[in-house]
Parts: sequence; structure tokens; C-alpha cells
Amino acid sequence: MTGSSQRNNVRGRAASDAAVSPEVVDAGAEVTPHGISALAWDIPSTIVTGERFRMKVGLKCSNECDLSNRDVGIYDDEGIQLAAASLSGDCWPETTALYFADVELDAPARAGLYTWSVRSPKSDDGIPHGEGSVSFGVRAVGRPDCLVTIEAVDKITQLPLAGAHVTMHPYKAVTDEHGVATVRVAKGTYKLFVSQTRFLTFGVRVEVTADMTERVELDVEPVLERN
Repeated sequence: MTGSSQRNNVRGRAASDAAVSPEVVDAGAEVTPHGISALAWDIPSTIVTGERFRMKVGLKCSNECDLSNRDVGIYDDEGIQLAAASLSGDCWPETTALYFADVELDAPARAGLYTWSVRSPKSDDGIPHGEGSVSFGVRAVGRPDCLVTIEAVDKITQLPLAGAHVTMHPYKAVTDEHGVATVRVAKGTYKLFVSQTRFLTFGVRVEVTADMTERVELDVEPVLERN
């Protein structure tokens, strides 16, 4: 075999090996980072100003990579970092690649609705990943000083309605098996709404100056007849 033929055979084998070996990577090739989805959940509907609360944050890779120990930060509406956490090595139950962390935060000092965010910077360690971020709302309220008890019943049968949703914005509750729900609110005027499946939503204006009880009777939603 001539020297030229030997060189051609060597080049041919090298090209063939590179085609089948997954470990051969063109160092100059641009690698597209995996996408990252950020999530925030278990956020209380209302938080008393100045108190601490807990919530959960998580990240998921579009290719379901292992994101354990990846850092995430929580930022306020002015971009100031409020807390940081590292994701645990466990996935959220019934998911395949949602890595999460439990975070404890201080509520805003003044009442109001705030928009905060969860952010995770892009990473080039090992497999590159893009930045992940998501915004979420935080509603801070004054310290509740009154206890409002709501008794929800069927207007016709007078039987208690369990599982009825009670809203005195921004406060919320659900009635128990006795049709009773309690809500701690700050003094003031509220629009009380009570809703339950198969019943018309009830609404009434209430003035809260001290502890009080409000009995609510819900009408069954009428069934429309079809021609």
C-alpha cells in the first residue's frame, strides 16, 4: 500500500469514528442552551405587613436535566434581591424534573399589592442553560383586628353549605362541614361574596368595626329549560 493510500485510510477511519462517537464535539460549534422554566407557588393570598411567610420556588429544564443545587433568587419590584436559595435534590411529587426549594421571606412593610420575581441566571457549567424567571404577586395587608364569622346555608332547606368560598377582598376562606368560615380582617368596609357550586353567588356590603357574625342564605341556581 502506498503512503498516500495509507494516509487516506487513516483519514477515512478517523472520519468514521467521529461520526459514531458521541464524545467527539466540535469545539468551535455553538451550543444552544437548554431552556429553563421558573415557577412560584404556595404563596399566601394575604400577608400581614412586616411578618415572615413561606413559599416555594422551582425550576424545570426543557430537556429535564438535573437542576439540583442550582441557585435561584427572589427579587422585589425594584430589582433588589430579597432572598436566595439552592434547589434541593428532590423533584416535586408527581413531576419528572421540577426541582424546588422552600423559601422564607419578609412581607413588605406597607400594605399594598407588589410584583416580585424568581430568577435563575444562565449557566455555562457542563450543559449550558438559559436564564429562567417568573413574576408573582404579593399582597400585604394591615394587621387583622376583627374576627368575622360567616354562616352559609341553603335558603330553602336551611341546611349548612360546606365548601362555600368566602371572599372579603383581599381576605378569603372556605366554609367547613357546618357551613361556617372565619376571616380575620382589619376594620373597614368590605363587599362580602359567598359562592358555591349550583348556587347563585351572594354579595353584600358589610361594615366591620368589631367581631361580628353574618348569616348568608344562598339561592339555588335556576335550571334553564331547553326547547
